[in-house]
Amino acid sequence: MAIKIKLYQQKREDLQGKWYGRAIKTGEVNTKQLAHIISQNNSVTESDVQAVIVALVQEMKMFLNDGYTVVLDDFGRFHLTVQSDMVDKKEDFNLKKHIRRILCKFTPSAHRNPFTRKLERPFCDDVELERTKQ
Repeated sequence: MAIKIKLYQQKREDLQGKWYGRAIKTGEVNTKQLAHIISQNNSVTESDVQAVIVALVQEMKMFLNDGYTVVLDDFGRFHLTVQSDMVDKKEDFNLKKHIRRILCKFTPSAHRNPFTRKLERPFCDDVELERTKQ
């Protein structure tokens, strides 16, 4: 399968008339579905896979809440960051008032090919693209 790309025309005044592509989401796959597929391809049960995923999420949350970056080898990195309002004086900054939201950022793993020096991203490389008919 390929990722479908739909074209949109820019409406911003400084870029008006320019076209850009956007990936179209095909759907979602959830933990239960992934656990079922993984169990079919391995010697572990579906419930064992689900238990490991649930435990992983719980442990990741604890470490993220303590300010750690969580690195899942060959998968990627997770860390928490915040969006905040600006204030004129340092002493006027109030955590409850000026922190708008907390975000979890994900950076997929990447490795540099020693021969080509190109950055290889397992999730992003060798993906097929297909333009939608509009």
